[in-house]
Amino acid sequence: MEPPSPPSSFLPEPLIHKILAHLPPKDAIRASASSKTWRSAWLSSPILSIDETKLPFKATHFFDYAHRSLALWLERCNHRGFNVHKFSLCANITDDQSFSRFVQLVSMAIKRDFKVIELQSCSDEFWVLFNSTPLWLLLFEPKLLDVLSLKSFGILIAGSLVGVSSLKKLILSCSCIDDNSLKNLLSCFPLLENLVLDYCFGFSELHISCPKLRTLEVKYYGISAPNVVIKAEKLESFVYIRALNSPGVVRFLNCRLLTSLRIERADFGQPDAIDDYIKQIPLLENLALLDCGLTGTGSFVISHSSLKSLRIQSCWGLLKAEINTPNLCCFRYCGIIFQLSTFRYSSSGLVKAEIELATGSIERTEWFWFVELRNFLEIFSKCNALKLHCYIHGFTEELRDYNLLPDPFYEAKHLTITNRKLPIADYARLVGAMMKLFPCVETLVLKTECAKIFIEFNEDGSLSLKYEEISNMCDSDEYDRIFESIIVVMDDIEKVSQV
Repeated sequence: MEPPSPPSSFLPEPLIHKILAHLPPKDAIRASASSKTWRSAWLSSPILSIDETKLPFKATHFFDYAHRSLALWLERCNHRGFNVHKFSLCANITDDQSFSRFVQLVSMAIKRDFKVIELQSCSDEFWVLFNSTPLWLLLFEPKLLDVLSLKSFGILIAGSLVGVSSLKKLILSCSCIDDNSLKNLLSCFPLLENLVLDYCFGFSELHISCPKLRTLEVKYYGISAPNVVIKAEKLESFVYIRALNSPGVVRFLNCRLLTSLRIERADFGQPDAIDDYIKQIPLLENLALLDCGLTGTGSFVISHSSLKSLRIQSCWGLLKAEINTPNLCCFRYCGIIFQLSTFRYSSSGLVKAEIELATGSIERTEWFWFVELRNFLEIFSKCNALKLHCYIHGFTEELRDYNLLPDPFYEAKHLTITNRKLPIADYARLVGAMMKLFPCVETLVLKTECAKIFIEFNEDGSLSLKYEEISNMCDSDEYDRIFESIIVVMDDIEKVSQV
């Protein structure tokens, strides 16, 4: 009579895959020997990962171990028809010898025609350049390779290579690559659709010329940000984030299909510079400007007939703007109050606006700041849904007298107030003042130093109150006093509304 199978043999294969993925390769191999089910699951696992940082082997011993493990895996899965989705290899590459052994491992692995290959160097001196031409020649061989990711590499390609790869997505992260190597590299992938350059360095000017490229993401860090010149007829989405310490210049050539553009930490200079950029992109629908400089004037102009979504965040030099966007349906802004002389948006359909305002200094909490707030919001009076976030540093005497508040603003539906230093006795007055200023609000979130307080106003006039603890700085009695204080003013507002 045969002994019963161990309980682990009855686990479904996807669950065994997850267990093996969390084990070091050495332990995964041992686990695969426990039963036929586990052996089959190890061979059919969609991910093959070998990571030197998670193993006790170093230098030559690691490459010997990795070679044996990979050879064993290839031997067992040969002629079985298993399809592995991703191969991941991380090793300490310090010299030509270690790079050569790294290339040997890649040469063994690509025989399985992976769809995704992730290669990483864990060396502290990852900027050292090695002649990586042999590696790229290998990576052209797989017929099913869709995604290639390289992290912390020094990439040196001496001459041009023949572009025969089927690669659709290329990710270079924290890698050193010079201008000539980058040019040679991009010319190798005629079918490339997605390109990510994540904090790479070594090049002085970035020229992107890919006929089938659809998405491009450039995060640049270096002593000086490069000029970025894009020539991609089918490009639809572009994200550009520059270094913290230097401005960047972006030029578009033949990107007429671009629909989504995000630029972060770029200096546009003249007021009409932004407008000049987007006029070159007739189909642009989504635009985000984050932490962008406005040298001298502190103003910009945006005029675009196709734009549907606009996000402006942390452009602290902004003083005034003109926005002429007749089809705009979504507007998000984070910063201080500025002069919006022209703001044209869609007159039909749902128009959503989310405004996040910071006072900037304690002086801005005087009564006139709320008058400025009321006047600033007037331009959003036709929005179907207006969400407002306010950062207030204090609570002035004027706000305690509701008769001194500005005229009510009826369009705001969702309100968030952040006030870290408000005494408990003033919570009710602050909520009451905001309810007077925004009488049609549906949800109100009060962020205090120790908790988030959520108030939801129901259709029958009642309200729901709950909180989410942020820190242990307040005890339960203090929460109760806050709630009791707010409920008192809510009762008073309900009585007034009934009258």
